Amino acid sequence: MGVSQQTAVEPTRAEQAKSLCASPATFFNHSHTEMHSLPRDAVDALQLEALKHRFDTLRDRIPVLKRLADEQGVEAIEAVDDIVPLLFEHTMYKSYPRSLLENGRFGEINKFLSRLCAFDLTQYDVSKCKSIDAWLELMDDVSPLLIMHSSGTTGTMTFLPVSKAEQDKHGEQLRITTVQEFGDDPALVYDEDFYVIYPFFRRGGSGAIRTANVLAKFVAGADERFITAYPGRMSSDLLYLGARIRAARAAGTLNQLKVGPDLLARKAEYEKLQVDMPAQLMSFFENVAEDLKGKRVFFWGAQNLLYNVTMLARENGASMVFHPNSVFGTGGDSKEGVQMPSDWQEQVCEFAGIKRVKKSYGMTEVRALHHLCTHGHYHIAPWVIPYVLDPDTSKVLPRKGRVTGRAAFFDLGAETRWGGIISGDEITIEWDAPCPCGQATVWAEDNIQRFSLKRGGDDKINCAATEAAHRDAMDFLTSIL
Repeated sequence: MGVSQQTAVEPTRAEQAKSLCASPATFFNHSHTEMHSLPRDAVDALQLEALKHRFDTLRDRIPVLKRLADEQGVEAIEAVDDIVPLLFEHTMYKSYPRSLLENGRFGEINKFLSRLCAFDLTQYDVSKCKSIDAWLELMDDVSPLLIMHSSGTTGTMTFLPVSKAEQDKHGEQLRITTVQEFGDDPALVYDEDFYVIYPFFRRGGSGAIRTANVLAKFVAGADERFITAYPGRMSSDLLYLGARIRAARAAGTLNQLKVGPDLLARKAEYEKLQVDMPAQLMSFFENVAEDLKGKRVFFWGAQNLLYNVTMLARENGASMVFHPNSVFGTGGDSKEGVQMPSDWQEQVCEFAGIKRVKKSYGMTEVRALHHLCTHGHYHIAPWVIPYVLDPDTSKVLPRKGRVTGRAAFFDLGAETRWGGIISGDEITIEWDAPCPCGQATVWAEDNIQRFSLKRGGDDKINCAATEAAHRDAMDFLTSIL
């Protein structure tokens, strides 16, 4: 009698949802095409199940989330819109008292962040840290987090607690979504790594510079293929100093700016960096164009940076410099109000020797890039649930037809922080009409802009939570002392 053959058991939807949350790259077999080929109803069902999983596992582990859910009596999620009253404003991550950062009270900042994630950061002794850099480096060494910060353009830094495991997960996704095109066979584009051109610092705490390790590991594959303009660390203290100076100058209060003596002593260092940087970057790109000629390179940067590099190359008579399978990409600049020549992409392609510049939309709080297809639509990554909210009330708008409003998202990959975020962006999403490019995912128009630009610098977000619940949660979060 022969050995009986057992029929493979198909995973349940709940099991599939947990797999999606654990590793979107693995779930979709490291294929950009598979990511954007699931039928809409299948994606909706999978996302709802994954959202339930995230809520169930994080509701009582993230103190501010628990406070907000308790206040509103939210015990379970039955529909994707049920989560809207629990979305965090993007400003929540910088709502700590400014005096904490100004006075180097990093223990209190750890207490603040502990209320926004599933880790107790108060267990780490940071009392000897005299600078932002020292605090971040210590937390990198002893905690499971990589604390990312914004550039602090408003004079206050946003701190986002992202786990090291989440950052690696993001790296796996980034390799797929930036290197592959829809329709590609993954095996054909994974045959070799890139030389990554990174025109910034190798190390640092800002969200942009934290990306360096991800690109080195998952795109370059080795440090010797990661070509950076500055091999050292970008000082977070200098970034903070520069942001405060700019904010004070814009407000006409520069003469009232109070800065600690240790940080003030570095003002000359900051000013020299600003003066030297343009020439250093131009020299860097000249060397890269010569040393990596004909090589397969990866370069992701702001539109104006890509264009400035192209202008430099033209002055030196350079064109068709790199291997045609190189990747040049950018994102986010249109919503910042950057004005570019109408043919800037064509000029970049002619310089680099590539067919097109890849464009994407994303934000630090959501670990995904939503790429622009050949028909001019941003396709939302399937592990991210998009929402369109009323821009004044933050009430959710219908998930049908073409809808314009405030963008909000839930990042299903977020496992130690809450993935729900209300952004400062105006977005138009098409929920029903399929895109001619063939991708099945929901898409957004290429006209995203910041409400602050549209409203003359003012953009007050009214949370969808009840006023009392939101006020109670914010009071709890900011009552550090």
